[in-house]
Amino acid sequence: MHKWWRHSILELRLLFGNPLFASLPVIYAILFIVMMLQAASSNAPNHNLFTAAYSFHMLGHTMTLGPAMLIGILSIRRDVCRRSFEWNHSLPVSFFTLLTSKYAVSLLYFSLFTLSTSVIFYILSVSQGIAGYVAIMHTMQFALQYEVSYMVTLALAMLLGASIPNRIVYLIGFCAWMFGTFFMEIYIISELRWMPAQVFHLNQFFLQSTRYEYENWGYGLFSKDINTSRWFVLAFTFLLLTVCLFLLNRKRSTMLRKAGWFAMLGAAVITIAAAVPYGALWADRYAQIDARLVDPSLSYIDDAEDAFFYRVSSYDIKVKRLPNDELRMTAKLTIPAAEIKDMKQLPLTLNRMFKLERVQLQGIDARYSRQGDRISVRMVGDGGGEDMQAELEYRGKVMDFMDGYSNDEFAAYSVGPEVKLEGHLAWYPLPGYQNVYLKSNNGDYPPKHIYLGFDYGQLRYSTGNIKLEVEGYPVPLFTGLKELERRPGYQRFEDNGIQQNISLYGGRFWKELRQPDLPITIVTTPYLEKAVLPIQRELKVKYDYFSKWAPEFNSNAAKILYLGQGFRYTRVDNRVILSSNQYTYNFKNLSGEWMNSILFGNQDGFYYYDEQPERDMRGKIASLFWYVYYVEEKGLSDKQLRAAYGNLRSVQQLLFKSGRGDDPQNRIGISMARQVRKALEEGKGSQVKELLVHFYRQGLMLPYPKQDDPLHPEEPISYKEWKQAWESIMNAD
Repeated sequence: MHKWWRHSILELRLLFGNPLFASLPVIYAILFIVMMLQAASSNAPNHNLFTAAYSFHMLGHTMTLGPAMLIGILSIRRDVCRRSFEWNHSLPVSFFTLLTSKYAVSLLYFSLFTLSTSVIFYILSVSQGIAGYVAIMHTMQFALQYEVSYMVTLALAMLLGASIPNRIVYLIGFCAWMFGTFFMEIYIISELRWMPAQVFHLNQFFLQSTRYEYENWGYGLFSKDINTSRWFVLAFTFLLLTVCLFLLNRKRSTMLRKAGWFAMLGAAVITIAAAVPYGALWADRYAQIDARLVDPSLSYIDDAEDAFFYRVSSYDIKVKRLPNDELRMTAKLTIPAAEIKDMKQLPLTLNRMFKLERVQLQGIDARYSRQGDRISVRMVGDGGGEDMQAELEYRGKVMDFMDGYSNDEFAAYSVGPEVKLEGHLAWYPLPGYQNVYLKSNNGDYPPKHIYLGFDYGQLRYSTGNIKLEVEGYPVPLFTGLKELERRPGYQRFEDNGIQQNISLYGGRFWKELRQPDLPITIVTTPYLEKAVLPIQRELKVKYDYFSKWAPEFNSNAAKILYLGQGFRYTRVDNRVILSSNQYTYNFKNLSGEWMNSILFGNQDGFYYYDEQPERDMRGKIASLFWYVYYVEEKGLSDKQLRAAYGNLRSVQQLLFKSGRGDDPQNRIGISMARQVRKALEEGKGSQVKELLVHFYRQGLMLPYPKQDDPLHPEEPISYKEWKQAWESIMNAD
């Protein structure tokens, strides 16, 4: 041990005696703290401490792996593999001592990078009001990933130094660095779609997948992936060091030649054993994809079958989570007799992730058949004209892997407190045969990818009543239903006359933010809280403004779920607005985007109706709400509006030429804006608001035109109707 310590001290002196190497940890720490201080002083949601730190690690950590590769090679070539130092082979110091001391000292050196970033991130997090247990969890995840990356990179570099005798090893080391980071990500993982190869990426922060880039649905959700991959990487690192030691021992006579072979064999066995859990994880996921690709009941994207559909008047769903993350569910459906008259089979759609245990019709066990997501329940008799009561009991674990084009995605999951169960995944029985998944059309070749039917407008929902009970979760879950009861491990929801699209969301450390006199609760994550608070205050200003003269808002939104990732665009799901930092492109107007959702809902058909403004003015009339706000509340001119808010569709609808449809010059929109501004300048603001409220009551929510049964059915508002209403209200005495 004395020899090991003496050689370790020598290695420390050689490493820190180099001015370049000695200065690198200091420079790295300075760059990191500068970026973190900028993030700490910013209120922008896209530049919070967590995302700023992760963004820095993506590139910064990759850059430090270059010196790790260089130092690993240098440490071996400096003396052990240098011909002028062959004399030291006669010293009574084993290669095991030399190799382990060099490796330990090099790892200690790079731990300075880890230590500096960890301490800075933790201190700034706590100073920003982040709870200590939250900050330490994220800090430890970052630190562990740093150390694992350095361990495997140093081991690889030392093996290259021991196996390649001449200076070409430096070029090969550079190529290994590039291959293990940039090339691995760009070509092998993203282009070839070899997702299990992620484990060989030297910098896990640099992966294109955004699974760890945001707080929610990240480290907690993929803890099994992280643990199995890290154990494999550690075992692989041990194998690399064992091979390196074996090669070094061949340079001089030793009695441990056979022991070296046995050590390599043992290391290989350990590595293979560590790879089995990781490989099994991905094998199960690809088995899900393969089963769907060969399922004849799944339609193709460009040839999707129209789903047979009927109305369900009410749902009563009970969800119980077990400690092993298995979900046991009971769903009771009430179906009007008129909807299923003369039917011999009751068609239902339930995700294949769940094993169906029992089906009852009118309280009696019923026979059924199942293929994939489709269930056919045999109906006996005509039910005597009564409403059908169907009850299904099923169970299963939820981790739905989707092999997307650009990254790996998980469409649904329920792992501990991390929950994302959306209605379009059919986690509860949907009426009829619905296209939950669609296969890619690959010409004459077999399909290669699976997509969500929701993304192609294939899902249909009934309108009616819903009761939902959730039990066994360690954190509160959030949904678009009205919450009636909440206690530890139990929640009860209920709502009437809504679209029966039921989704559940939950995650560790989420916070509910409330503002006095604002009936909208914002649910977000700790590192986004600082940015959300001023946005919440802005939302209150807008909410108060429109509440003064607009009637009861049509959307009934009571919560805003604002997370780092998970939602591709802001949308309203019954009583909750779903919004994510990842897909927000105009943070300056985020409060306006939320307020627009409160006023008008999703407005799915906004651009569809824009082609013929004379026939349908709803989009432009809805935009006038915001035009009045900017003119009356902000005092902005049209020129200022175009300059400051020109990217908003409300401003584009009224002040910019559209270049499409029946009015490419947007004469109607521009004239409407001039009319309204003139009326406001003449002191007729109350009449303008009365006019807008008149049309608001008629309906400005613009449902998607192909939606069969919209919750708020509307009729188009023509330009002629607008002019008549304008004349009637403005000229009234």
